[in-house]
Amino acid sequence: MKTRLGLRLTALLVALMMIMTGCATAPASTAQEAKPEATPQDPNANTLTVWAWDANFNIPIMKLAAEYYQKAGHPDFKLEVIEMGANDVKQKLITSFASGTSEGLPDIVLQEDYTAPNLLSSYKGKYADLTDSIDFKNFAQYKVNTISLDGRTYGVPFDAGTAGLYYRTDLLEQAGYKAEDMQNLTWSKFVKIGEDVKKKTGKWFIAMKPNTAKNYFQIAMQSAGLWYFNADGSTNIVNNPAIREMMDVMKEVSHKKLAKEVDYWSAEGVGAITGGEAAAALTAVWYVPTILSAKDQVGKWAVTRIPTLETVPGATNASNIGGSSWFVLEESKKKELAVDFLKTVYAGNNDFYQQILTERGAVGTYIPAQSGMAYTTPVEQFGGQKVYEDFSNWSKEVPSISYGTYTDEAAASVAAVLQDYYDGKLTKDQALQQAEENLKMQIGK
Repeated sequence: MKTRLGLRLTALLVALMMIMTGCATAPASTAQEAKPEATPQDPNANTLTVWAWDANFNIPIMKLAAEYYQKAGHPDFKLEVIEMGANDVKQKLITSFASGTSEGLPDIVLQEDYTAPNLLSSYKGKYADLTDSIDFKNFAQYKVNTISLDGRTYGVPFDAGTAGLYYRTDLLEQAGYKAEDMQNLTWSKFVKIGEDVKKKTGKWFIAMKPNTAKNYFQIAMQSAGLWYFNADGSTNIVNNPAIREMMDVMKEVSHKKLAKEVDYWSAEGVGAITGGEAAAALTAVWYVPTILSAKDQVGKWAVTRIPTLETVPGATNASNIGGSSWFVLEESKKKELAVDFLKTVYAGNNDFYQQILTERGAVGTYIPAQSGMAYTTPVEQFGGQKVYEDFSNWSKEVPSISYGTYTDEAAASVAAVLQDYYDGKLTKDQALQQAEENLKMQIGK
């Protein structure tokens, strides 16, 4: 009996001692458990992914922008730029948007100004609204309009596509033309100059395909504040006076064989200009580096304003071709960082724009940067002409228009009927009616 009682008392004492010991150490244990575990920092938290094209232009410029952002107080910032063609960028975005998945998409994407309106209207909510983050009064208005929808702006304007007529001064002099003769041109004068160049020098006047001529038609239309579509979105082809005049201009270029018929941006097209086969090129400011690459032609180039349409009241000699803008995707997990990056550099750093102009020939549409030394420096290749200052001044006069949502389809529809018109198989009205009907079938209107 005593033994059993003793055992019970012993067990009870041991239990009490364990409880007391536990109580004594409880505060330390509780304190230890309350201490949060250290969360490892995301090594990619300060890294943005960008989709862009052109290893000699857009991509190195974007990488330089990253360096500027690092110096602006973000030393850990990194940028991963993935190169792909402009059409590939567009198609990959469409595929992802349509499927409803954002996996694998970048934080920032480059978009052509002609295709941006289509994507903005077709995939609302996929692009970050930058209206209240960027001061868009500091950019050329025509650029801002191309990336705006329903009163909101979704991109940061980048390079200008201000158009001009580049020409070889030595070849034009052989054809009987001086610098003063190249001012205030009309399209009929453009053709006459081409005839004289071909006859007196044996050179092609330009290098392009008259039976497509998309750039020429679009330069002419915007110079008159017109496009393939009206402001209400209805098609504007049959009665478009700019298209009608340019059909006759290009018909003459074709019949008089004034152009070396190659894609102007192909190796053959560029080679025709830099190799001295052609005397002129009607294109944008971003073509300056191509002219500069012709090292044996220093001092032999000049650039003047585009020709003016003669049948369209109010038409100007200022226009645009091409150009692109940067967009932040709404579903980016680093949207705030991406917006701040673009705001700090592309919408706020004059030195950046001076450097990309000097090193890459990139003329931005950021107005505060267009009065720096790089813009006013004479360019030896152009006989000392201040070409960047000229292009910057012309950019302020470019009519602001809406490109609509189907520019590519409209351009293809017009191009498809040009050769039949040149060959006399279709009248102008028949050709344009066919083009407009084809476009309506494509877009379902």
